[in-house]
Amino acid sequence: MPTVERGFPAEDPASAPTCEADRLRFLSLEITGRCQLRCVHGYADSGPWGTHGTMAVQDWRRLLEEAAAMGVGRVQLIGGEPTLHPGLPELVGHALGLGLGVEVYSNLARPLPERLWEVLGLPGVALATSYHAADPGEHDRVTGR
Repeated sequence: MPTVERGFPAEDPASAPTCEADRLRFLSLEITGRCQLRCVHGYADSGPWGTHGTMAVQDWRRLLEEAAAMGVGRVQLIGGEPTLHPGLPELVGHALGLGLGVEVYSNLARPLPERLWEVLGLPGVALATSYHAADPGEHDRVTGR
């Protein structure tokens, strides 16, 4: 039987989770590096100069299918700013169709078009955001905007 230490499978590539607790249940997907902010704390090179990367919507759809097949229950779509990705509505719909719960992590720094609010309001979709400071000057210092 393969061994699992600290939640990670052993070196043997044929190893599989040894119990239900070792299964991947949540997956965070950075679908874009584009963001309207320039946060000082960002771990990725995201900002107005960012791109949507090299993965097409079909690539993300396939990844969602593979995640669902592995038993993942929830996915989080992040960025940059995921609401700037033109394929976001399609990706959310595809994930929901696969039975995945979806969380969209947005900075909510721009007014969202009605079509995105419709997607974010679908059953099984959660919206997450961050709050940096009540003081507008401090917020601007943190976000670079």
